[in-house]
Amino acid sequence: MTKIKKYGLVAALVLPTIFTATNKAEASKAVKNSDKAAAVNVRSEAKEANNVIGLIDNDKAYEVIDNQNGWLKIKYDDKEAYVGSYWFNVVEEAKVINPANFRKDDHLESEVYQVLKKDDVVEVISYANNGFVKVVFEGKEGYIHESLLDLPESFANANKPQVVVANNNYTQETSYQAPAQNYQSSNQTHYEAPAQTHYEAPAQNYQGSSSSAKEIIAQRESGGSYNARNGQYIGRYQLSSSYLNGDYSAANQERVADQYVAQRYGSWDNALAFWNNNGWY
Repeated sequence: MTKIKKYGLVAALVLPTIFTATNKAEASKAVKNSDKAAAVNVRSEAKEANNVIGLIDNDKAYEVIDNQNGWLKIKYDDKEAYVGSYWFNVVEEAKVINPANFRKDDHLESEVYQVLKKDDVVEVISYANNGFVKVVFEGKEGYIHESLLDLPESFANANKPQVVVANNNYTQETSYQAPAQNYQSSNQTHYEAPAQTHYEAPAQNYQGSSSSAKEIIAQRESGGSYNARNGQYIGRYQLSSSYLNGDYSAANQERVADQYVAQRYGSWDNALAFWNNNGWY
């Protein structure tokens, strides 16, 4: 499921809304954890041997190049070197790519602390609900929508919740024939799906897009079942349970899926194009 681009809803995310090319994300930084060590050896290789080339005994932040197998590759005195990751706190930073609302909570109705400027740098902590990321700016915690941050690849790869797709061998047809609208759950009850009408969310100026693209995604994600479950991902569109807010009804799944796609992609056609390239949306 992930990148926002649309009109009415985006106005709630950013003032003003003028999208430009993204800046390069800030690199991760490593700072020695003084509670664990007063000083840490800097090594020329990622192993403990006769390879010490320096010592870190300060609170300076060092750029992290890589983080693997208990070792951090860092920039040290203008060259690459290695330190044990256990002894360091790694801080991920990201640039704000367009003026962004810095919010108290992880939803569009929450209080806006302030509007951050393009190129402001925030410390990123974790993904939150509704596409927001928990960040720290000037010592204050809050939330910014992920689409307005140039997130480090290491953070996105390690933290981004993704839908696990059971079958990627779906062949898109030019004219898609939806299956019979009779869905069977594990307890042998039947659900009669609502008519395939186009959903228009209130006060959101977007086009819901092709119903065939929507149906294709539903089939790939869940086989079209409103009762499908895969860990925290629920229902026909395999939405996170936090998005559905405890309401797993078919109507709410349809409503939230439309809102999600409008917010992230602008249309179901765009969402399908992303799915085709990435195997998830």
